[in-house]
Amino acid sequence: MRSDGEPPLAPGQAGARAFKEDTGVEPTYRIAAQKVDIGTAAEARALVSNPADAEGKVPAVAQVKYTHVRGATVREYPRVGDYAEVYADGRRGAKVTGGDAGRPKGCADSDEIKNWRSGQSYLLCNTFLIPARARSVQVMWTEIGGEPFVWTF
Repeated sequence: MRSDGEPPLAPGQAGARAFKEDTGVEPTYRIAAQKVDIGTAAEARALVSNPADAEGKVPAVAQVKYTHVRGATVREYPRVGDYAEVYADGRRGAKVTGGDAGRPKGCADSDEIKNWRSGQSYLLCNTFLIPARARSVQVMWTEIGGEPFVWTF
């Protein structure tokens, strides 16, 4: 666990934490934000039903690698990937949900993961809309009430 005041993690650097899944099991995961892909304004408009919601925004896709390092097998629907968020200039982006939400090739769909065992890794991705002119981008992963892992890109 990282405490307040510690510097952010570098891209690809991992932190480890036990995480209680909705199914009741509590495996330990190694969590490492790999990269953030920043898209275009046109891509942002294609991700929302109302183009006005994307005005001045671009998609930022956080790609985070999760490795199950110990604990019970996660039989289905792991939620650990739901807790990664993208921040731009210190403010949380607007999460894009539904469809493939711009999921890049190589990113797993957590709803399709079954029997996730110790030693197995998945790349899970979350898409957020951020200001097109953002100067700094961070990925933050934290569970409710937990200390965050923060990566700066």
